[in-house]
Amino acid sequence: MRILCFVIFTLHFLMACSGNSANNNASIFDNSSSHKNTNLSIPDNRYSNTYKILIFGNSHVIGLDEVIRVLINNGNPAAEIEIVNAGGGFLDNQSTRTARRELLESKPWTHVILQGQKYSQSGAYRYPTTQTRIWIDKTKQLDATPILFPEHPQRGRTKEAAQVHRIHTGIAKLQKSCIAPVGLAWDKAIIEDPEIPLHSSDGNHASELGLLLTAYVFYEVITGESATLLPFIEEIIANQETQSFLRRMASKTIELNQPCNFAI
Repeated sequence: MRILCFVIFTLHFLMACSGNSANNNASIFDNSSSHKNTNLSIPDNRYSNTYKILIFGNSHVIGLDEVIRVLINNGNPAAEIEIVNAGGGFLDNQSTRTARRELLESKPWTHVILQGQKYSQSGAYRYPTTQTRIWIDKTKQLDATPILFPEHPQRGRTKEAAQVHRIHTGIAKLQKSCIAPVGLAWDKAIIEDPEIPLHSSDGNHASELGLLLTAYVFYEVITGESATLLPFIEEIIANQETQSFLRRMASKTIELNQPCNFAI
C-alpha cells in the first residue's frame, strides 16, 4: 500500500479549508481562571529517541502523520515514534475544543503541530489569532514543542505562501513558537522546477509529492537533523532524483528561515 495515500478521517474531525466560525474571540478554555496566559520559551525536544507527536488541523494534515513516521523511522531506526493525527478543523473550532484539549493533556507529547489558523485569501480581513496563541501556550506549559504549520499556497497564487507565513510569524512574535516554513519550501521547489506536481487536481490540497515535501520540512523541524541526510526510501512513491530534490528544497528553505528560537 502506498504510504502517501490519503487517509479517510471521521467527518466530525475534518473541516473545510476556509470560512468563518462564530465566537472567534472566545477562549478554547472557556476563560477559565485556572488557565493563566504566559509566554514561555519553546521546549527543545529535537534530539530524542522517543517522539510523541500530536497533529491538530483541517484537511491539509491528512496523511501527514504516516509520511513523517516513515521519515523518522529511516532517519533514526532506533527511535520510538507515536504520532496521532487528531484533525479537529480550524484552531478556533469550538465543537472539537474539548476533545482536543483532553487529548493534548492525555500524555507527554514531545511535539504538537498546529495547522488551521484562518486567513483571508484576499488579505482584506484579519482573522483573530487568539485561539492559536492559546494552543501554543498550553502546549509549552506541557513541555511539548509547538510547531505552527502555515500551509502551502494554492496553485498559481504566487504571493500566498509569503502572506500566510507572515501571519504565523506575527503569531510567534506574540507567543513564542516554532514555525515550519512549508509554504516557502513549496515556493522554492516551484521556482526551481515548475513542472513538479505538488498540488492535487483541485489545485488546493497537496499531491503525494507535495505531501512528501511538507513532511521533509517537518522531519527537519522535529528532529533537528537535515532532511538531506535521509536515505532514498523505496516505499515512498517518488524516485531517487525526486526525493533528493525535495529534501534539498526543504533543507535550503530551513537554512534561510530558522523555524525555532530556543534561546529566548
